[in-house]
Amino acid sequence: MKKLLYLLSLTIAISCSKSDSGGNGGGGNAQEPAIVFTTDANATNTSLSNSFPVVATLTSAMPSSSGINISATVIDQTNNATIAQNAAINSSTAINNIQLINLPRQHWCTVTVKVTSIATPSNFATRTFNVAYK
Repeated sequence: MKKLLYLLSLTIAISCSKSDSGGNGGGGNAQEPAIVFTTDANATNTSLSNSFPVVATLTSAMPSSSGINISATVIDQTNNATIAQNAAINSSTAINNIQLINLPRQHWCTVTVKVTSIATPSNFATRTFNVAYK
């Protein structure tokens, strides 16, 4: 009986195991890791000037050797106007400094930071927070 159970277990184990056939050929269909990042900004922030520094830290693996693109969009909550910012930056490092500029005095603004894979633009993540120049 023990031999029968052993053979049955061995047969099941062999039939359920995967075999390595030496690759997929043609480069395969490897997908990039999903973009995940954090910022050092709180949900609500105040600034003593019309600029506000933000650090964006990529916490996932770098998506490709092409790196990432980081952009910031600032919307004035009072009139829904888009406030001009510095150009987006391309980076191949995990920690990146962003300087928000042109913040209007006494207006709350909604900031959206977007990190996108340069090689695969559909692979992106966003973080949103509020800031006001007091």
